[in-house]
Amino acid sequence: MNHMTKTLLCCVIPLIGLAACSKDEPAKLATPPAPAPASAESADYVFTGGKVYTVNENQPWAEAVAVKGNKIVYVGDAAGAGKFTGDDTRVIDATGKMVMPGFISTHDHLIVSGWINLGVQLHDGKSLDDYLNAIKEYADAHPDEKVIRGMGWNAENIGGEPTAEMLDRAVSDRPVIVIDYTAHDAWLNTKGLEHGQVTKDTPDPIPGVSYWVRDDEGNPTGMAKEVSYLSAYMNMGAWDPETMIPQIQQNQYAAAVSYGMTAFLNPGVITPRVTDPEGMFEDTEVVLAYLSDLEKKGELTMRTFAQPVFKNPILDTERFISKAVEYSRQYDSDILRAFGVKIHPEGTFNARTSLMLEPYEGTDTRGSANVMPDRMMELVLAANEANLDAIIHVDGSGTARGAVDAIEASRKAGHTDARNALHHIYWVHPDDVKRIEDMKIPLNISPIFYTDWADGHKPAIAMLGAERTQKEFARFMGPLEAGCNIALSADVPSAPLSLDAPLLGVESVITRRDPLNDDSEVFPPGATGMTLEQALAAVTINPAWQIRMEDKLGSLEVGKLADIIVIDKNLFDIDPTDISEARVEMTMMDGVIRYQSN
Repeated sequence: MNHMTKTLLCCVIPLIGLAACSKDEPAKLATPPAPAPASAESADYVFTGGKVYTVNENQPWAEAVAVKGNKIVYVGDAAGAGKFTGDDTRVIDATGKMVMPGFISTHDHLIVSGWINLGVQLHDGKSLDDYLNAIKEYADAHPDEKVIRGMGWNAENIGGEPTAEMLDRAVSDRPVIVIDYTAHDAWLNTKGLEHGQVTKDTPDPIPGVSYWVRDDEGNPTGMAKEVSYLSAYMNMGAWDPETMIPQIQQNQYAAAVSYGMTAFLNPGVITPRVTDPEGMFEDTEVVLAYLSDLEKKGELTMRTFAQPVFKNPILDTERFISKAVEYSRQYDSDILRAFGVKIHPEGTFNARTSLMLEPYEGTDTRGSANVMPDRMMELVLAANEANLDAIIHVDGSGTARGAVDAIEASRKAGHTDARNALHHIYWVHPDDVKRIEDMKIPLNISPIFYTDWADGHKPAIAMLGAERTQKEFARFMGPLEAGCNIALSADVPSAPLSLDAPLLGVESVITRRDPLNDDSEVFPPGATGMTLEQALAAVTINPAWQIRMEDKLGSLEVGKLADIIVIDKNLFDIDPTDISEARVEMTMMDGVIRYQSN
């Protein structure tokens, strides 16, 4: 056991389509279950006085919920709950509030990925000067930081690819590395290149996909495409796993719990070694062991589902799958579970590294991928043969075509029970949207990325054009109406931790606007959104199904695990544009209160 592993394992972190009424109709209670017998054992908690939205289509609304241990023992009217109320029962008065199941995410990197978000935040910048001024102000305010880190710039606001010389204007005496708003690209100053050991002779990890932008002589200019910056990040001393892993896990879990999240899938343990196959395994194993230690101490405050990620094509398929099987057997509780595999084939369309069926606007390039469609199919078939579900990062239309082909091939091979899913679906050809609908392929989407948040709509128009954007971008409503299971997530750290609040995603997917910007406009123009009922299903019962926990999570039903939240207002009584302003007042996970507002 190495020193880092010992250090991590010794850390102790005390963390703290449904039937429903509309806001214009009074809530109508379904017929409550038969009254509990007089001998019913007293519950530990009874939630009463407010509106209980159960996300159970057979009983969508109730007046009270009772919890004993880590299970729900009663859902019904207030009178029936009295049979479960004893001297030691804690009665939680939810008058004027809304009680519902805890939120579940199937795509957030909350375990260690916070290193990407450290330092100066640039998401609000609109120009090169905005970015440089913010970086300089941060550096001046933090004279003791040996490396200046940051996140959130957008190349469209700079007018093209940034250079080290530009960044030197803000800071020239220390290394600077600032990651773009997608978390895929990075911008380094001259000292950053020097301390990161990036030179003319530095090989590109995957030429054409993951690489350093270079001048005519082959010298790196200061921009790294598709996580080619990871080794430089470590070389310059920006990565300190022994302290950063526990600190990041503590901070990110605490925030997510305060937002009402009770369970999440971490699709790939994202450290600076994520593209190094052996490094990825080593870091995954250290993190899983660390989380297991927290679970044993009763300090794991969210149900955590984690999986290894296939990103580097040199990794052997058999070895990857065998390690995933090993993890799934070793970690298989309702609190901590290794779950399936993630396939990350490509970069991002705004860096023109996503694989497209048709060329980018004004070019003859269709992008590329580190995991090409034939390899993707091999991985999906191998995962399903080993009884593992596969999720596939889908950015470009070419990758989407390959992912749909892979899932179709797996089903034809007899793996009809596999819950393989597509995550993101930024660009999908209409023919493949129809195939997704016909096969009812499950999806995970991050609604904020489909808006004009952080000016993310600009590269869409610039690189794919208005016509293609209208036809292919964020086409999830057709699959939803066709019956596909759809879940919402923020995709931290590609979004800042502050955007991890599921209610932000709920508002965004309903309005198709950026909830943080009153001037935000619907994008693409004319796009329609979910109903409130559909959106709430997408953060509760739908993701529960995607992680194969629908029999235990995702709705308030007798016998299910007690993951319950209290919101300060009934979401059905307010305008959709006010949903993001609602606040979670209490989060219970596994029958234990993990967060309570003052």
